[in-house]
Amino acid sequence: MNALLDWFAAARWRMSLSHCLEGLLVQVPIGLLLNFRIGALAVIVWYWSRKKLECEFETLGAEESLAFESHAYTWSIGWLPWQWDAYKVLDVVLPALSATLIAMVMRDYKGLLPVF
Repeated sequence: MNALLDWFAAARWRMSLSHCLEGLLVQVPIGLLLNFRIGALAVIVWYWSRKKLECEFETLGAEESLAFESHAYTWSIGWLPWQWDAYKVLDVVLPALSATLIAMVMRDYKGLLPVF
């Protein structure tokens, strides 16, 4: 496991690639239970919200990030990908692509609790 983690840590784009593996931990349980399309949507929402929060925290100082009141002024920051750096975009795009491909492959699977 350490060898895999070292490989991911060696280059920044590989850390973005590691988000695909993390996305599986979100998509597979939701996909098996409901549907893999809903699981793909959950992966996209998860990483999008994570990157938005990272953009908010980048605007705050260390002591401000602990204060609840400071966050009221940062809600408008980071909603759109062109407000992010290239690696934040890659952190969302790679797991979104892998989750979408899995959803396309598993399109006939209805899940244990079919919703649609």
